[in-house]
Amino acid sequence: MSGSTTVSRTLTTVAVAFLTFDGAALAAVGFMTGRVVLVFVGAVFFLSAGLVLLYWRWQRRRLEEIAAERSGLSAEARGIQRLMKESVSGERKRER
Repeated sequence: MSGSTTVSRTLTTVAVAFLTFDGAALAAVGFMTGRVVLVFVGAVFFLSAGLVLLYWRWQRRRLEEIAAERSGLSAEARGIQRLMKESVSGERKRER
């Protein structure tokens, strides 16, 4: 799981860096040239970088919750298997 976490972190960092740089550059050029549309588009890019980070953090929390649930289900399945083995061995003892 750590390999996919590293890839996810890397891709998120690249996306955020790209959006942040483009947003700041567009906003700066728009501000210097007096083009309001470029300032607006730059601000949208800059804010979208923040949204990418928020979504990535939410996704990581959800994946951790899923992993915890899987561990719980695995433990429950092992418990059921143990009970079934005990039940089968108890039936064999009664047959003798």
